[in-house]
Amino acid sequence: MKKKEERAGGIVFRMNDKQPEYLLVTSNSNKSRWIFPAGHVELNETKEAAALREVLEEAGIRGEIILPLASFNHFWERNGTGININTQLYLMRFIEKVTDNTEGRQRQFYNYEAALKLNMWEESKLLLQKSHQLVMNQKL
Repeated sequence: MKKKEERAGGIVFRMNDKQPEYLLVTSNSNKSRWIFPAGHVELNETKEAAALREVLEEAGIRGEIILPLASFNHFWERNGTGININTQLYLMRFIEKVTDNTEGRQRQFYNYEAALKLNMWEESKLLLQKSHQLVMNQKL
């Protein structure tokens, strides 16, 4: 039986000496893999609200949505059940650190070059490249 799941999250950036840094957290399923904060869209919740909530829950960071960045589908198997997952990611600007409670995850801002060297999904690296081009070209 296949299930459908809606997810949302954010690629959060902040400027440090005129250079962007990007927020990454460790995955709960693989602590050596770095990911962008994202999670389930709750009942009656917009994707934008879910993305902001997930960044806060997983990274302890409050952000503001700049623009929708990408929407993609992938298939995942969990406990023998196939799940079609649709994820919407938003480019977000860092507002403030709210808490150090990060659901047991590591949280770190990395400059672009350092982030690309991390253990990340290839799709995540492509999204990071897209984000970096937008931030640098549009002076966000």
